[in-house]
Amino acid sequence: MLSTLEPTKESHYEKIVETVDSMLRDIDELMEDPLFINNIHGEQELSLDQAIELLSNIRVQFLPNLKAPEFPPGHEAASIDVS
Repeated sequence: MLSTLEPTKESHYEKIVETVDSMLRDIDELMEDPLFINNIHGEQELSLDQAIELLSNIRVQFLPNLKAPEFPPGHEAASIDVS
């Protein structure tokens, strides 16, 4: 019964992705605000760019695994007849 009350792993992952997306949107809005940009120095702006990259890479780890499309064996050898 306790396990039915706990969120599933997938829904927890979705919540994490939503939270990280929200953080990225907030940072993006700040980076577009001239008052904000004019009051930080270049090193801080660079750090924010690195934070965006870090959060984006973390976000990818919580996305569902998409199956790669399966291609016929002749595809890699470019021996497919498309005529």
